[in-house]
Amino acid sequence: MKKVAFIVFSATCLLVLFIPHTYTQDSSPKQKKIFSGSETPFTMKVGDEFVLTLESNPSTGYLWQLAERPDENVVRLVGSEYKAASDAHRVGAGGNEVWTFRATGKGRTAINLIYVRPWEKDVPPARTATAMIIVD
Repeated sequence: MKKVAFIVFSATCLLVLFIPHTYTQDSSPKQKKIFSGSETPFTMKVGDEFVLTLESNPSTGYLWQLAERPDENVVRLVGSEYKAASDAHRVGAGGNEVWTFRATGKGRTAINLIYVRPWEKDVPPARTATAMIIVD
């Protein structure tokens, strides 16, 4: 009987350690996915986190940059990262740049991004993206 109890206890401990944990919306900031290029403004609440996802291919030398900082009284940049596509094992395959922002206060601002090769000066961006944000 002790052996069975030990096996059940051990199995339970292993399950607790190795099952991925999920978190409720309340334990982390609310995050919304939005995509730039829409003329419709996106409405957020103070404290919301939201992401702009933009196609990107760093193997070409291009990357997304903020054309200008948005009004930090309204939104603040949390960070950005490149996420390779699922077929990233292919040479030259692209992916997405994910830009995360947090709504910091009531107001309206534009997030303007440009797709450029940083070393090329006086060259227009290959692409641009704008997202209008309203925080109420």
